Amino acid sequence: MAVPPPARVVAEPPARADVVVVGGGIVGAASAFWLARAGRRPLIVERRPALAEATTAASAHCVRAQFDEPENVAMMRESLAIFADFPATLGLAPEEADIGLRQQGYLFASTDPRRGAAFAARVARQQALGLADVELLDGDETRRRYPWLAPEIAVATFRGGDGWLDGCRAARLFARASGAPVLLGTSALAIERAGPRVTGVRTDRGRIATETVVLATGPFAAELAGEPLPISPLRRHRVIVGPVGGIPQGAPLVIDADTGAHWRPHQGGALLAWGRPEAPSTAVFPVPADPAFPALVLRHPNGVGRLSPFWRTLAPALPPASIDLAAGQYTMTPDHKPLIGPASETAGLWLHTGYSGHGIMGSPSGARLLADLLTGRIAAGDNPFAPGRFAAGVAAGAEGMVL
Repeated sequence: MAVPPPARVVAEPPARADVVVVGGGIVGAASAFWLARAGRRPLIVERRPALAEATTAASAHCVRAQFDEPENVAMMRESLAIFADFPATLGLAPEEADIGLRQQGYLFASTDPRRGAAFAARVARQQALGLADVELLDGDETRRRYPWLAPEIAVATFRGGDGWLDGCRAARLFARASGAPVLLGTSALAIERAGPRVTGVRTDRGRIATETVVLATGPFAAELAGEPLPISPLRRHRVIVGPVGGIPQGAPLVIDADTGAHWRPHQGGALLAWGRPEAPSTAVFPVPADPAFPALVLRHPNGVGRLSPFWRTLAPALPPASIDLAAGQYTMTPDHKPLIGPASETAGLWLHTGYSGHGIMGSPSGARLLADLLTGRIAAGDNPFAPGRFAAGVAAGAEGMVL
């Protein structure tokens, strides 16, 4: 894919902005795009020297609609539709707006036959929510489609419309299509207030006056908000294996539903991940990676080789130079759903964070929702992702599996 033309980068901070979007990853860039479409004039402030270099860049770049709850299914269906029609959405030529979308499917598989009833119930629930193409597969059908899978697989679910894309490219294209000025290499230090209202953003390059700020800084949102937020950063690793024979490039994303280890094809090689238990941490960039992780995901009995045995053969022969390790931070909320909407204590401060590992797949729809809330097109009571929902006693951990 050709490199997209740059966004409208500005050299100096303006004295004033209509809306300041803090954060230039895909969440911030999508926010700027939909805010501009809604008639506002956003400015993107990003501390890195380029857009989408931090959390977005460390992502697995996956997109799926296979969720359990109505609001999550609706969000991801809308986002997938936006990504599938990205050129038309952004008003760009198809050759300009190619984001490498590969809808090769998501396969959740288990070797435990006792999970068959739970898998069937999940498929029925998803189909009732409009995902008519989600399938329940037994072990034989799963292996008929993908003969390289383990004989122990007993049950699986599959949706062919899920897949992956280039989230960094999507972020840059969102920013470009927004027409918003982009201020790079600039750190937001504080949200300034007069009483309970936003009056500006103080940066390391000067003050920007504004009455409206959108925090789209992922794990750093809590330290900038100036009020308590129900989010906590959680480290996650990603490994990219360079091109090598023996990795089926037509495969879906394969998730071991029993252990959480998963992989997908990537440019002749593969991308692998595994959400191992870790304690929440503080926001940091760059995120230090554990050098033992590649061996863990590739060689551990519960790693990717459990369901895809070819990894057991390939792993010992992979040269170290073919393995790229990165770490990022999920921005976790108690129910694993994002915070989208006005902050609780500060008028003019809007939150767009807390995607709990689902930021690339959810941000197009979430950004559209944010813009509609901010401009009054949607009433606050119609927002399932309101930041104040935890004060109302919403249960935590509703979605269970976080990938």
